[in-house]
Amino acid sequence: MRMGEILEAAKRSRFLADLTPYDRDPWRTVFAVPVGVLAGAVAALLGGASAILIALVIVSGLDGAPAAGELFAVFSDPNLAEPTGRQSLFILAVLAGINLGAAVGFVFAAGAIHHRRITDYVNRSEPVRWRLLLGGLVLVGVVMIAITAIAALAGEAIDPPLWKVSPNLVGRSLYAILSVGLLVLAAAAEELVFRGWLLKQSAAYVRDPVVLMALNGLLFAAIHLDPNIDAFLVRAAMGAGLTWMALRLGGIELGIGAHAANNAVILLLLRPMTTRPDAPHEFKAGLIASALVVLAGFIGVAELAVRWPALRRWTGVRTPATA
Repeated sequence: MRMGEILEAAKRSRFLADLTPYDRDPWRTVFAVPVGVLAGAVAALLGGASAILIALVIVSGLDGAPAAGELFAVFSDPNLAEPTGRQSLFILAVLAGINLGAAVGFVFAAGAIHHRRITDYVNRSEPVRWRLLLGGLVLVGVVMIAITAIAALAGEAIDPPLWKVSPNLVGRSLYAILSVGLLVLAAAAEELVFRGWLLKQSAAYVRDPVVLMALNGLLFAAIHLDPNIDAFLVRAAMGAGLTWMALRLGGIELGIGAHAANNAVILLLLRPMTTRPDAPHEFKAGLIASALVVLAGFIGVAELAVRWPALRRWTGVRTPATA
C-alpha cells in the first residue's frame, strides 16, 4: 500500500465509523469534560482506597502489621530512591487503582452525555481481543528488551531493579508477573481515556490521522506534567504511535499491551518505581532521535499486526480495520 492509501485507511478506521451527531455536538463535548472530571475524581478516590485496602489485607495476613507499616513509608519518605520489591508493588497497585478508577469514572460519565457505553471506546463494544493485547505486550516487550541488551553490550551502565527485589529466580519471577499485571491495568486506564474517549471525540470534528496523532500525543504528554521538554517529546511520540495503533487496528487492545510492555521494561530493567517526580535536567538533544524511534517503532508494530497473516489470524484482526 502507498502512504496515501494507508492514511486513507486510517482515516476510515472502523473505530471511528460509529460517530453520531451526539459526538459532534459541541455543547455536549464542552459539558462532558467537567462532568467526566468530577466523576473521575470520585472514582479515583474509590479506586485508590480499594487498592490500598486490598494490599493491606494481603500483606497483613502474610506478615502482620509491621509489614503493612513498611508499605506506607513510600508516602512518608518522598526521597525514597530504591523502594523494596513489596513497596514497589504497593505503589503500582495504588497507581493502578487510582488511574483505573479515574479513567472508568471519566469515560463512563462523559460517554453517557454522548449516548455511549464505555465499551464503545474500547473497540465499538465488540468482544475484547485479548490475543491482540497479548501480542502488543510480547512484541513491544521483546523489542525493548533487545534494545536494552544491545545498549548493555555496547557499554551502557544498566543496573536492573529486578535483580534487587529478590535473591532468587522465583521471587524475581513473581515480582515481574505481578508488576506486568498491574501495569496492564494502568495502561488500560490511560488508553481508555486517550486512545478511547479523546480519539473518538476529537475525530468527531477532524478526521485527518496526522492531526489526530499530533493532538493526542501532545495532550498525552502534557497530562504527565514532566518538566523536561525532551521527555515530553518522547511521550508525545509514544502517544502519537499509540493513536496510530488504535486507528489501524480498530480498537485499543494492541495499544494497551504495547503501552504496558514499554512501562514494564523501564521499571523492571532500567529504573525503579518511586513516588518521586522527575527532576528537571538540561535538554538532551539525543532524545529527539529517541522520540522518532519510538514513533516509528509503534507504527511498525501496528503495521506488523495488520499485515502479518499468521499474527492477524492468531489475534483475530480483520484487515483492513476500516468501515
